[in-house]
Formats: sequence, structure tokens, C-alpha cells
Amino acid sequence: MKNKMIPTIALRARLLERFTSRTTACFLLMLCAGLLITAHAGEACAQTQGTIQTITVRFRGVDRPVSLYVPTSYASGTPIPLLFALHGGSGDASVMYDPDKRITEFAESEGFIAVFPNGLNRPGAPAGSINYYWEDPVNKPYMNHLIDLMQGTFTIDAGRIYFVGFSGGAKLIYGLAADPQISARIAAIATVAGGIGGKSTEPATSQWEVIDPSISGGVPMSALLLQGSNDVRFPEQGGFDDDFERIGASFQMKVDIWRLFINARTGSSVTLLGAPPRVASTRYTNTTTGHTVISAIDPALAHRWPEWNYMEAVWDFFDHAPTR
Repeated sequence: MKNKMIPTIALRARLLERFTSRTTACFLLMLCAGLLITAHAGEACAQTQGTIQTITVRFRGVDRPVSLYVPTSYASGTPIPLLFALHGGSGDASVMYDPDKRITEFAESEGFIAVFPNGLNRPGAPAGSINYYWEDPVNKPYMNHLIDLMQGTFTIDAGRIYFVGFSGGAKLIYGLAADPQISARIAAIATVAGGIGGKSTEPATSQWEVIDPSISGGVPMSALLLQGSNDVRFPEQGGFDDDFERIGASFQMKVDIWRLFINARTGSSVTLLGAPPRVASTRYTNTTTGHTVISAIDPALAHRWPEWNYMEAVWDFFDHAPTR
């Protein structure tokens, strides 16, 4: 494997003096995985638990910030779940670890590691902008790399790796679920909004593109899919978005794609934990495999993360989903 960074002898000496043996081992693991990390962040990796820490990951020549939360209960040698939280387009990782999302709160109380990657800088965005996006195809192998990195650094339960995401992050998650290799590593997903297919209106002859894991060879997994009826970016009924730039698939089409993916035909009403009474939810389950897709519609929700405790519903769903 080609070295991505070769520290000087002096730097190695300073690191060995400063780090404890446990921290040094963690640093070397990250270095071998292609992770560039400051001494301060390196100490945080091994010693700081119960707070957000940010590291820098080099992947295919690009340095990318990744924030993570390690619960205070974490102990090396005891496997715990791993959750990736993907922000929407025109945002960054900080919107997902904001306390109002309650992801770090549940990571602490339920004992899982939460990882908050950034997308790539959107082309044309001004310097210093937090306008990141996920459309670049490199993000799929990048997520696979991050799974490897977390498993090489922490004691992860390989059967309990989860993804949750909003809008553009949700769309990337659908793409991961459709990938034959990456999907085999993911136990379940949960999303808010996010298009699964459609076509651009310019030119009018643009090709239709739909993410269909049944066709691309994805390995079936459970999914919790939340849609807002007031979402004009990805309308529940499908059709044109608010800017007339795209024709999108309906939410029910997305649900049905997943029903076919896991082979779940009949549904029944279900109540989501943490959701207000207005949220209507239907559960479809493959009784042989246990894989489930839940369709949840919030009539008051626009194109944003819900104000109610969605993470309570998400973690309850993950807790009952089949493991890998």
C-alpha cells in the first residue's frame, strides 16, 4: 500500500513522547488507513468520549473533515453499533450533530458510535462556504472507506452498522443500499426526504434514472422512510419540484421499490415512537427474513428534519431490525 503521509523522525519522536501507548496504537491504525489527524484530535480519538471530535480523512488525494461521537460507555474490546448520519445538500456535518437532531443524545444513552461525514464542496460555492453535496460518485467508495476506518479504530459490531440521512444524504444512502458490496455491510437505514429517481427537465430528452437495488444487486435491508406532505422539493405525489428543474418519483413509488427489494407484500398500520398523532405509518414485513420497510407520512412536514423526536423512532426501528 502506498504511504499517503510520511511523518518526519522528529514528529514521530514528539508523538511517541506525547501519546500514551493506547493513543499511539490508535494513531498508527488511523495512519495506515489513510487518516491525517492532528495530535490533539488523536488524543481525542483514544481518550475523549462523550463529546464531538473532528478528524481529517484523506481519500483519493482529498482531505475531508469527519466528526464523530464516542459514548462514555465505550470500552475497547466490547463491540458496539455504528451509525453514520448524512447531512442534506447545501449543509455540512454540524447540522446532523446539532442537539435538535438528538443523534448524539441517543449515541450516549444507547451506546453506539455516531459518525458525521461531510460531502464535497459544491462547485462554484464561495470560499469558506459550508455548502457541501453528495452527488459525486466518489462518495460511495468513500463511505465504504469510512466503515473500514471505524472498524480498524474502534471495536464495532459488524452486524449493526446503520445509516440515517436527510435529502441529498438520503439519496446517497439509497445508492449505498443498491451497491452489492456496501449494502452487505449495512443492517438498516432511515431517511427523511431524498429522491430515489426521476429526470431533469433540461433538456427535455434527459434520461429517467431510478435507484433500484433489486436490479443493481443490493443486499436486502430494512428501511424507515419518512416523507413530509408539505415538501415542495420532493413532493409526496411526485412530479415537478418547486423550481421546475426535475420530475421526481412519488414517495409511494420509493416505498414500493423497497417492498419489492425485501419482498414484503402486505402492510399494517403502526405507531412510531416519538411521533405526533398526525404521522401515519405503515409497516411492511417479510415474515421469513424479518426485513421491514416502514412508510411514514407527516402532513405538516416541509423539506426539513422533523421537529419531533425522530431519533426515538429511528433507534427503536434499528433495534428491532435484523442484523447482518
